[in-house]
Amino acid sequence: MTEEVTYANLKFGNSHVLHNIPEPEDTKEKGPPTSSRSCWPVVLILFMLCLALLMALVTLAVLFFQISKDYRTQLRDLMTKNELHANLSNMLQAIGHQLCLEGEKNLQNNGQNCTLCPANWKWEGGDTCYYHSEEVKSWKQSDQFCSSKNSTLLLIKDEAKLELVKKFPRNTYWLGLTFRAQNRDWYWADNTALTEQQKSWVKHLNSQSCGYFYYTTIYSRQCKEEFYYVCEKPAIQLQRGNEEDWFVRIK
Repeated sequence: MTEEVTYANLKFGNSHVLHNIPEPEDTKEKGPPTSSRSCWPVVLILFMLCLALLMALVTLAVLFFQISKDYRTQLRDLMTKNELHANLSNMLQAIGHQLCLEGEKNLQNNGQNCTLCPANWKWEGGDTCYYHSEEVKSWKQSDQFCSSKNSTLLLIKDEAKLELVKKFPRNTYWLGLTFRAQNRDWYWADNTALTEQQKSWVKHLNSQSCGYFYYTTIYSRQCKEEFYYVCEKPAIQLQRGNEEDWFVRIK
């Protein structure tokens, strides 16, 4: 009987203890409120828009400075060209007055027009300047010298030029005339063929040789021989306008 009471007390005592043990809290992580989750897409879109706007601003700034730089460069080049044009114009007026009006008599030619040649070159009439050599050279050496002066060996392609050449101080000099074996014909230095009329001024042209002028006639000799030579180039043509200003006359 005593044992049964003891068991009953123990049973009820344990039951009281179990009821007094607090329940464990739910350790499962609670998610954010529903309203907070719905804001993230909006924030992300705004961030992307701000980033795109920033990139656009940077691009516009780069283009602005690049355009400004190009504009400044073009403006500077334009100012430089205007200054050069003004300087050249002033120089041209000085040349026209000093050489064409106040210079030596042989430079005061053609009234309102003036023909100028480089130093050591002569104007013999027309629109051409001539250089008369003081030394003898082979045809090739003569041609190279004339090319170095932006000119060609003497060309005699019309009767007026033929009559002019007859008055030159020297009687023998190389011409810009050679025989081209591949074409089996004679050609001037400007790549035009010797015409039938021009051949009437020629005597004893031999193939594989070069042309030279002797007194009043064109002959040919071996190109390695040495003669005087004459170079020719276009002259500078100046013309005076109504306001007494000089300008280059274009043919």
